[in-house]
Amino acid sequence: MKIYYVSIFPEIFDSFLETSLIKKAQEKDILDFEIINPRDFCADKHKQIDDEIYGWGTGMLMMAQPVIDSINSIIKKFKSKEIFQIIFPNPSNIFRNQKSAHSFSKTENLIFVCARYEGIDHRFVQYFQDKYPDNFHQISIWKFVTLGWEMPAMTMTESVVRLIPGVIKEESSRQEESYSISQNMENIEHPQYTRPQEVEWYSVPEVLLNWNHKEIEKWKQENSR
Repeated sequence: MKIYYVSIFPEIFDSFLETSLIKKAQEKDILDFEIINPRDFCADKHKQIDDEIYGWGTGMLMMAQPVIDSINSIIKKFKSKEIFQIIFPNPSNIFRNQKSAHSFSKTENLIFVCARYEGIDHRFVQYFQDKYPDNFHQISIWKFVTLGWEMPAMTMTESVVRLIPGVIKEESSRQEESYSISQNMENIEHPQYTRPQEVEWYSVPEVLLNWNHKEIEKWKQENSR
């Protein structure tokens, strides 16, 4: 899978892409990333990406055309619209969940559009909704607003890529977890423990120490939500 981030602050992704399993997946050629800066598509010499809002709106708004052009520069690389999805993290009534993560994990190319300031001129949304109605998604991670949408994009990235075979070494980690397919993605995983057996007077449940697989499995099911 290749993931593209459209962002005016590409440096935000530096540490994220060089850390932990994300880095290892790139080294194994499972994942590839590219960051596109809409400022590079601004027509003026100052690379101005934002402007005042019509109707006396508060704050500044990213202009539609540079964002549209930056995304189109990515799409033109693809032979078919079936192999890419555009995700615009944005306040929306459609919330991110594990089912959408599984769906996006089967896509060859993901394009995350990261807004700043008060957002992006709505004509950017209209353009891609009209041109690629099945490929453009406005999704919220929950009912709160951030300074920009780079962090939500990274959150979504982790939820998607961990489902790709080879990113996580242990297959069971993807099968026995919260929101698992086997339980219709509605479960919360049971509590888990490691050494030592006692921490601040709290002990590991005795059943987990007796090596009785039947009893342990029963305990796990009873303590899942």
